Amino acid sequence: MGAIEENRELQEEERLAVCAIYGDSILQQDDNNSTEDQAVYLLTLNVDQDDDDGLSNNNNNKSPRIIVLRLFLPSTYPLTDMPVFEMASLYCGNKKITTEMVESIQQGFQDLFQPGQVVLFEWIQWLRDYIEDTVDTTAAMDLSLTGLSMSDEKDNNDVSDDDEDKTNINRDDVPDSATAFTSTTSINNKSGAAALSAVPSIFSSEPLVDRKSTFVAHVAHVKDAQQVQSVMETLLENKKIAKATHNIMAWRINLPGDRILQDNDDDGETAAGGRLMHLLQILDVKDVVVVVSRWYGGIQLGADRFKDINNCARKALEDCGYVNHQQHASSDKSNKKKGKK
Repeated sequence: MGAIEENRELQEEERLAVCAIYGDSILQQDDNNSTEDQAVYLLTLNVDQDDDDGLSNNNNNKSPRIIVLRLFLPSTYPLTDMPVFEMASLYCGNKKITTEMVESIQQGFQDLFQPGQVVLFEWIQWLRDYIEDTVDTTAAMDLSLTGLSMSDEKDNNDVSDDDEDKTNINRDDVPDSATAFTSTTSINNKSGAAALSAVPSIFSSEPLVDRKSTFVAHVAHVKDAQQVQSVMETLLENKKIAKATHNIMAWRINLPGDRILQDNDDDGETAAGGRLMHLLQILDVKDVVVVVSRWYGGIQLGADRFKDINNCARKALEDCGYVNHQQHASSDKSNKKKGKK
C-alpha cells in the first residue's frame, strides 16, 4: 500500500470514529471543493450540545456557542503534514471571533499534531475546552425573561428527509405567491410577553420550487427577543404556514458593547437552523429574523434542501435591503477562493 492510499484509509477511519462519537453532523464533507489532493470538511462544534439535548436546562436560554471551521485534509495527512483550517464563523455565541482567537486556535492545533498520528479528535476536544474557557455564556441575555421558547411550534410536522415519502401533503396548502404571506397585523388580542411588543412588518418572498418542494422566506426587522416571538406567532396564524413541513428560523440582534444575541430553530429539519444562522453570520446582518417555510413535495432533495433554504433566505434579505449585490458578490468570491486552497 502506498503512502497516499494509507493516508486515505487513516482519514476515513478517523472520520468514522469522530462521527461515531459526536454524531454525523459534526463533520460534513464538502464534495464540491474536495479534490484528489485534499479532502475538505466543515467541522461544526456546538459546545452547548449537551445542554441542548436536555442534560442541563440552565443554558437553553443563552445564545449557543457554535463554531464552524473549514478543514483541509491534504493527501499527505497524517503521515507527513497536518490539516489546515479556516475559520468559517464570525461569532461564537455572542462573542465575535477575533484574530487573536484564531491565532490561539492555530497554535493549539499545531502543538497537538505529531506526524503519523491522526489528530482531529484531539483538536475537537482542545477546541471545546478553549471555547468553554474563552466564550462566557453569562454574557448572553437571558431569554427566559421574554417568554421565548424555540421549541413550542408544532409536533405534527417534525419530518426528516428520510421520512418525507411518508408525509401526505395537500397541494392546496402550498403557496402560489408571496402575497399570501405578507403580514403587518397587530397582536392586540395576544397575551403574555408577546403582547408587550408590536409585530414588525413581515416580508415574504416569492416561492422557490425545487422538485415539487416549495420554499418561502419571511424576513422581519426585530430589536428584541419578544418581537422574534411575535413574528413567529403571527406567521403561524396563517394556516398555510402553520401546515408547512418545517418552519426553520434564525435571528440575530445587536446588543450594546459590540455583542450579538442570536439563536436558531431547526423545526425538525436537522442542522437547517444552524446553517441558516451561519448564513446570517457570513452576511453579518443584524436586528433581523428569518423564517424559511418548506412544504415537502414528495421527492427527497438530500443536501440540496439546505442550499434551497439558504438561497431563498439570501434572496429575501437582498430584497429587504439587508444585503447589497456588492456584498453578495464579495461573499461568493470569498467562498470560491477558500475552495481553491
